[in-house]
Amino acid sequence: MPIVSRSVTLNAPFFNVWALMGEFQSLADWHPAVVKVIREEINGREHRRIKLQGGGEILEKLHDHEIGSYSYSIVESPLPVENYISNISAAEIQSQTVITWSSSFEGTADDAEDVVAGIYEAGFDALSKRFG
Repeated sequence: MPIVSRSVTLNAPFFNVWALMGEFQSLADWHPAVVKVIREEINGREHRRIKLQGGGEILEKLHDHEIGSYSYSIVESPLPVENYISNISAAEIQSQTVITWSSSFEGTADDAEDVVAGIYEAGFDALSKRFG
């Protein structure tokens, strides 16, 4: 099962970064590929329906959420992955914040790892532009 993990160090305090990206429903506030996020409650669990640039849509289910981290899985997606489980975490080191986004999944195409890594890197590029 492939594992993709990427990290970025931002020149901003933890609480400034986490205030922007720490809520499960806030993905549209910081990821450039996301147009809109719609909160859904399915079988008593929090989900987010992500509307993508270009018209695609992803449904994700929240598993755990606390200050500095949350984990989720993909329920429905056009991405070339199955059994996708991911974690986003943040840690403050001095006055900087290190964000780590990692996942494990089964790829359904040869480029699945590159596709997932590209999603993470696009989000990190946007965060780096915002926070330095």
